[in-house]
Amino acid sequence: MAFKWIKKKMMWLLVILVLILGLIVRLKNFTGPLVDAHAMRQTDTECVAYFLYSGKASFFKPKACLMRPVSNTDGYFFLEMPFYEGLIALGYKIFGPEVWVGRIVNLILYIIGSLALFDLIKKWINKETAIFGLVIYSFMPGSIFFVGHAIHPDVMAVSLIWLALNLMWRYKESGKKINLILSGIFLGISVASRPFGLICLPLLGYFLWLKKSKVWDYLIIGLLGIVFYGWWRWWTHYLNIDVSWENWVLSGREKIFDLGILKNLIWKNIAGETMGKTASGLAVIGFIVGLWKKDKKIIPLILWIIGVFIYWILVPNGNLTHQYYADVYMPLMVILAAMGWNFIRSKSKILAMLILPVVIYNGIRVSNYHFQPEIEASIDTQVAEEIKKEVGEDKKVIYLARANSLPLSLSHRQGWMLGEWPTDVAGQIWSFMEMRNYHFDYIVEPKHKVDLKTEDWDIIKMNYPLMKSGDKINIYKYQ
Repeated sequence: MAFKWIKKKMMWLLVILVLILGLIVRLKNFTGPLVDAHAMRQTDTECVAYFLYSGKASFFKPKACLMRPVSNTDGYFFLEMPFYEGLIALGYKIFGPEVWVGRIVNLILYIIGSLALFDLIKKWINKETAIFGLVIYSFMPGSIFFVGHAIHPDVMAVSLIWLALNLMWRYKESGKKINLILSGIFLGISVASRPFGLICLPLLGYFLWLKKSKVWDYLIIGLLGIVFYGWWRWWTHYLNIDVSWENWVLSGREKIFDLGILKNLIWKNIAGETMGKTASGLAVIGFIVGLWKKDKKIIPLILWIIGVFIYWILVPNGNLTHQYYADVYMPLMVILAAMGWNFIRSKSKILAMLILPVVIYNGIRVSNYHFQPEIEASIDTQVAEEIKKEVGEDKKVIYLARANSLPLSLSHRQGWMLGEWPTDVAGQIWSFMEMRNYHFDYIVEPKHKVDLKTEDWDIIKMNYPLMKSGDKINIYKYQ
């Protein structure tokens, strides 16, 4: 009797097992500070959530701790519409501002995306391929870290892409308009979080084509897909918020056409550190087999791949320097890899089963790279604690470290760091004279190092009395 029940429920038992294992690998450093990979982006995101929770900012005027450019004296943060940060802020309201709250939100989004993925591939291809697709998604290195651990909007963007695809398939099957509308809304929220999620539109359009939809359906999904992001860009312009400092990710187009750099992007950033080389190899097999068999499923995926190339050309520096820029086409890689595995399974079930532990091992091993703390993580955490203790919540500081805002964000204090003017405070005397126009309260000097020339700093601090000398920092007061 028990055996029959297990056999009957085997598919869902396997799904539950994969999800449990996926949750377990994402529990690493679960309560630890946000000092692992891309820590500045993580802490920026968490600060937005914290200020929403504390009432210091609102959904339509979000703020971060790092103030960029230097003229942004309110610390407004308009890089994405803060749907994700709003969920974390809601969790803070319920449980308090603890780092594990954000990671609980991540795990919930991971489960939602995973179930949508499984249901979609099961209906579109078959249940065995769906289970393997779930394994790939759960154990891709980038998925383990960015979809389930890192406090980063990509977890929402990717999870909602899966949900949008799933609901579009349901619309294709049932014809219920509510599924079409919900698909568009979830795509729109995903795009408002990470705009290049729009490159999944070919697959959504393909499902509409299979349904023989009229033009109206295409217009609905297209408009809903861009409405939130489009309004947010308009709102940013209307408020006259300067976000031009982030345009550095759009430069460097000539690098994309350098074969050495392109190889590094594909082999290291994407295949190596985000998708995993095993999953990437399976995706290549899936693509080749789809072409060879003239499978109609490959047509929208080819268009999606073309969208990836366009994405690289539009945002070259972003893709070259940050692995997480590849997250928005993680669903594409999962589908192709699942198709590749399905082909192998049709030839040899034993070989297909042997691939499973390789995918899991490769994903866990490579993801450990992302979980490594930043070089000065321990010192930054201690400095943050001292800033939090000595500097009031309403005070603004200049932190004398170049390209390192972690102590500001970890302490939930607003201010500037050293860098390139006018995005950040330049490390020259004239820059500090200019900063007097932007109403800072303190200069915080980390005792382990100061990213200023000694002679320049000696002159600068003559104008600011030492207010407090702590274990890790000196605090100088504006006057």
